Amino acid sequence: MMRSTYLVVALLASVLLVVSFCNAQDQEKPDLLLPSQGDGMEVGKKPWPCCDMCRCTKSMPPQCQCDDVLVGGCHRNCKSCICTLSIPPYCTCTDVIYEDCGKRCHREE
Repeated sequence: MMRSTYLVVALLASVLLVVSFCNAQDQEKPDLLLPSQGDGMEVGKKPWPCCDMCRCTKSMPPQCQCDDVLVGGCHRNCKSCICTLSIPPYCTCTDVIYEDCGKRCHREE
């Protein structure tokens, strides 16, 4: 009986140690974010100054991406830029924001 009590206490202490270690790691830089937590980008700060081809989900909040193709590189606020290997490179910012893309670069025709 005494031996099983020690085993239970040791198991609970191990679980507590693992959970506290995981919580400490998550507070530094979480690998998995809920949609409500965004991607660490503040609302209102966009990775592009303007966007003509905005694509959004119908979720609340919407998850939006700008599909504009830029020649030479992405805006400096973009965290994830994909470019072709051509010269000059054609690039698209693949950052996702949790609001509308913002103002258009060119007027609609």
